Amino acid sequence: MMRMICLILSLFIVEVFASPGDNHYVYRSCLNHCKHINCSTPLGFSEQSIFQWSCPDECAYECMWQTVSHLQANNRSIVQFHGKWPFKRVFGIQEPASTLFSILNLLSNYFFGYRKLRQTLRRGVHPLYSMWMSFCLISINAWIWSTVFHARDKPLTEIFDYIGAISLIFAQFICCIIRIAFRTPFQQISYGISLFFFIFFLYHSYYLLFIKMDYGYNMTVNVLIGLLNVICWLLWSVWKFSQGKIYVWKCALSVILTMSFVGLELLDFSPIAWTIDAHALWHLATVILPFIWYKFVVDDSNYLLRYPN
Repeated sequence: MMRMICLILSLFIVEVFASPGDNHYVYRSCLNHCKHINCSTPLGFSEQSIFQWSCPDECAYECMWQTVSHLQANNRSIVQFHGKWPFKRVFGIQEPASTLFSILNLLSNYFFGYRKLRQTLRRGVHPLYSMWMSFCLISINAWIWSTVFHARDKPLTEIFDYIGAISLIFAQFICCIIRIAFRTPFQQISYGISLFFFIFFLYHSYYLLFIKMDYGYNMTVNVLIGLLNVICWLLWSVWKFSQGKIYVWKCALSVILTMSFVGLELLDFSPIAWTIDAHALWHLATVILPFIWYKFVVDDSNYLLRYPN
């Protein structure tokens, strides 16, 4: 079980649109002066084309650090700016640690997930092969957008990061529904239920992308679907373990570890060396989870192959 469970619970944290930093008088005064001097003439800051840092963006970045210096000189606590802690850019990347750790999660899902399943499972032979391969691709896509978003936080990259994350929640819940009902009298019903949640996911994504980026609505959907996903996988694991399917401990462990990693996100401290914050550590911790989760997937697929009834 991967990043999405952490995301579900962390969404209980309220979205902040105005922070103490960007309301501080030093920041406001600096920003107004910088924009007037540097953004009204051709001699001001030039836009960085790769990450699209405009002149007002550069002013906000410079003034943020002036405000941080002022706070430190007066022995005041470091505060957030526009809902984020101050981060030092690296090669123009906005949050270098979270970006790097998102890439590591992407690679982890590729090597321990997609590549591992391609090497150990056979299409048309192992049951639910297509389902798990699709889940791998959805995971990889989610981490691609996480990487893009942390490299450069813009409205569009934020929306696609949210959609990528919630796609994991829906995908794993749908996998849970199908797996629970597989080879039971409820198998056909599970396909209908899965189709309903897939259509709802499409509507949810359309709403966020084209109608309104509603943080409260998105949080509610994440929490409800996510909690159902966690509860169902855990109960299924306990049920199967009691029947002697020992390998399902990997499924339960993935869920338990991921829930434990939420504590890193809730620490919410100012960045170490202006680079690593609690959110980055959370992403670092989740790198190991695909190794455990996909070993469960392989074991479960082999079990279904050996015992078709």
